[in-house]
Amino acid sequence: MRNCIVRAFLACLRSILAVFLPAEGKHRTAPAKTAEQPSVAPVAAPLPRSPYAEYNADPTPLTGEDIPLVRPFVEHLWEQALKAQEVRQAEQEAQRLRRLAIAAALDGFDIGPDVIHGVRLPLAR
Repeated sequence: MRNCIVRAFLACLRSILAVFLPAEGKHRTAPAKTAEQPSVAPVAAPLPRSPYAEYNADPTPLTGEDIPLVRPFVEHLWEQALKAQEVRQAEQEAQRLRRLAIAAALDGFDIGPDVIHGVRLPLAR
């Protein structure tokens, strides 16, 4: 019985090894090798062209004169920054004048506005 189990195990092992490790020795049959034919260089199929190929095929080089150097959104941001700076400077100037008026009022001089909230102030003499 033990001998039968060993033989069955060896038979299974041989069949598994025959699948994964096919022998190609001198006395073993191997698949017939075909005669190598001279290889002909394959003709490359033309690559598919992009729909932008006509645009890119323009032979004239870019000179830079046709393209704006600054994008429009950058110009817009720059203009906004300049306007914000002008507003900030105007506010600083108004604050400077208010502080000057307060400093002059502490010394007894009245240099404020003549009209406050639509009412003309009487002139102090």
